[in-house]
Amino acid sequence: MLEQHAVVLEEVLPLSLEKGEVDTARRSRLMLDNMALLKALLVMDDHLLVEDDNREAISSLETKIDLLLLLVGKGIQGLEPLPPCYSCSLGAEDLYWEAASSAEFPHENGPVCVALFLRPRIAMPLFLPGILRMSVIQPEACPETRFRYHLHFALDARVQESLDRLIFRHHRRSIARQKDHHHFSAE
Repeated sequence: MLEQHAVVLEEVLPLSLEKGEVDTARRSRLMLDNMALLKALLVMDDHLLVEDDNREAISSLETKIDLLLLLVGKGIQGLEPLPPCYSCSLGAEDLYWEAASSAEFPHENGPVCVALFLRPRIAMPLFLPGILRMSVIQPEACPETRFRYHLHFALDARVQESLDRLIFRHHRRSIARQKDHHHFSAE
């Protein structure tokens, strides 16, 4: 998959798409949900939480409570089944994915909002409003046509900072796993 960023999160993830521009009020709500989700994911990923600093511990507890309230709210609303999964490459400001069919995505370039489920078990998406571009590709070794999607998104500064941290942590863990795998296979 073609990426424009050196540090990316590559996973097979559920995603759905809503066509059209996101209005200002809804965008603000989405960014608040994004911030709560990203903070919670960062806390969940932080296995070496320093409990000595009370401020950090209280902040961690508040984040966990925020996530719990959001999950309860989603549960009350009734969770729908997750959307289909695609091989995704998430960078600092761009999301790339490919699909065998263009049926579920718009053919024209334009504004959309992608709901990307970073942790499918949590069933809370990261909302990425932005501009979608679609191109048709024909891989050399494959007779079927593929559709490549590129979403260039813009997030609020705090949300962007948290997303960057999450992507960097994922990238660092991925490199560590590769080194471990290489180390074991060399023995």
